[in-house]
Amino acid sequence: MTAHQGLAQLFQYKRWANQELLALGAASQGALPADDYRLFVRILNHTYVVDRIFASHLQGLPQTTYRATNTDETPELATLSDTVRASDDWYVQYVGGLDDAQLAEPVAFRFTDGDTGRMSRSEILNHLVVHGTYHRGAAGRILAAHAVQPPRDSLTTFLHRLEPDRRW
Repeated sequence: MTAHQGLAQLFQYKRWANQELLALGAASQGALPADDYRLFVRILNHTYVVDRIFASHLQGLPQTTYRATNTDETPELATLSDTVRASDDWYVQYVGGLDDAQLAEPVAFRFTDGDTGRMSRSEILNHLVVHGTYHRGAAGRILAAHAVQPPRDSLTTFLHRLEPDRRW
């Protein structure tokens, strides 16, 4: 497997893990106090917003939609689930269409606080995978605090569900 194929696989994993957690969150709404449920949604909305901000940067488009790394309003979880899936689908397609030279290209951008940055496409994409994993873990801890078992969203679980013959 090439590094490019590995990165593409990580975005397939990210899409799967996001949908697993969002589905469990929807099924578990009644088990969480309203404040914790809202925090659960806001954490996942934050990762979505950051993904969309960087999608603009990766495409060389001005990012004018978001003034911060979360929205003022908390979306409905069903709506967030749909928008996250569309965003994840976009990233799977986007990453699959890049070559090594494009992955190495530097991307200059402005953060929502006005500061500037520059990272390679590959660094941005790796950041988004790690960032999403970190925040899914935080959202999962909210579920666990209310006796809802978070999904097993590790890469190993994803790979073995995708290719069951990996088990020996």
